[in-house]
Amino acid sequence: MPEQSKRQRGRKRTAAATLLLAYAALAMERADAALLPAVYREIGAALQASPTALGSIALSRSVVQAACYPLAAYLAARHDRLTVIALGAFLWAAATLLIGLSTTFAQSSDPIEIE
Repeated sequence: MPEQSKRQRGRKRTAAATLLLAYAALAMERADAALLPAVYREIGAALQASPTALGSIALSRSVVQAACYPLAAYLAARHDRLTVIALGAFLWAAATLLIGLSTTFAQSSDPIEIE
């Protein structure tokens, strides 16, 4: 009986950690979505890009995100969800870092051209 109790506590702890990571990712996504339009003018000036071009970056992000949802659901059904969320957050951070390092619009919209 004590062994079953340990398993239940372990599952509850994993569920709580997964939920916490999911809420943190959601908060960061909402902050990202709210922040970008507020700084379009500054980003456009720094990258010499029009508002339409900057909107294409946001559209591309949304398309990639929508395409990744089925993959994430598939992986979460077959693997540890905490690991799937952590992997997604790591990939998101890496993509954000690469965008942050870009100095021109071409670099930020086409990752192959980043030098």
